[in-house]
Amino acid sequence: MSKGGGGGGVNETTSTVTQTNLPEYAEPYITRLMQRAEEESLAPYTTYEGQRLAAFTPEQELAMTGKAGLAIAGDPEQFTTASGITENLARNRIMRPDGTFGTAIGSGQALADQRFNQQTGVDVSGNPVYGNIDDYMNPYQQSVIDIAQDAARDQSTKAGNLIAGEAAASGGLGGYREAIMQSERESALTKQIADIQAMGSAENYAQAQAAYNQDRNARLGAIGIDQATRQGQLGAAQQLGNLGLAGQEAEIQRMDQLGQAGTARQAMQQQIYDSGYQEFQDQLAYPRQNISFYQQALRGMPITPGQQVSTYAPTPSAASQMLGMGLGGLGLYQAMGGMGG
Repeated sequence: MSKGGGGGGVNETTSTVTQTNLPEYAEPYITRLMQRAEEESLAPYTTYEGQRLAAFTPEQELAMTGKAGLAIAGDPEQFTTASGITENLARNRIMRPDGTFGTAIGSGQALADQRFNQQTGVDVSGNPVYGNIDDYMNPYQQSVIDIAQDAARDQSTKAGNLIAGEAAASGGLGGYREAIMQSERESALTKQIADIQAMGSAENYAQAQAAYNQDRNARLGAIGIDQATRQGQLGAAQQLGNLGLAGQEAEIQRMDQLGQAGTARQAMQQQIYDSGYQEFQDQLAYPRQNISFYQQALRGMPITPGQQVSTYAPTPSAASQMLGMGLGGLGLYQAMGGMGG
């Protein structure tokens, strides 16, 4: 409804408002749900006061300390002993039964090349020098030879006396025969003395050569024993090193087993801590779970919101009221016939 004229027109509009309201039976439940949700959202952060991680167990501490001690200690003691034996063997030294070390005989090649009565040089006069014959000659053999030669001389002297006696008994004819016989006797004595010396020297030489061969064989046998001893000591050194390594590995295995026992114990304790923390989380979530359950229950109820429609007309202005009154009066005047006229 509008009216024109003067300074312009006035538009009048009617408005309609529709309100949706919860049913009275459901409104308190939904209101309490919203209040509980608001309270839960405003709740402060709750700190967990319990222990979260399990500490190392005594078994784990011992295992770690033991392994650290092995690492600091270095190689096993047997390694040092085995290394010393091997080093001495490399230097051609073998261990004696009393634990000390001495020089080994060697490879034996130089000894195998030696020969009895081998010339080793010459003297100042140019005569050959034999390096090993005198070492094996019997120093008492010449005394035996001298005794035999003295005995031969005594016998020759007795024979010469007999010849002289017979010559004296024969008279003048004995002188010539005596000279011949004495010459033959002296020649025989000289040959006998030379034979005794040669036979004695040859016997002494043969004995010396036999002694040399025995000594040489003994030394060659000793070299074989030495080499066997060296091999045995080398094998013992290797076994000793392996024994030290095996002992160290056994210690590590024992410490590993000790650590595994500690780890199992730690895992059990960690499960206890995890269970406590999970219970704490469940306690924190319990109110929220209840709110969610309550919300789901309300959603399942057949709640139909109600509607209220309100229409609002504009309030007439003072000019409109005066105009309305004037029109009303005019209409009343016309209806009454213009005041009787």
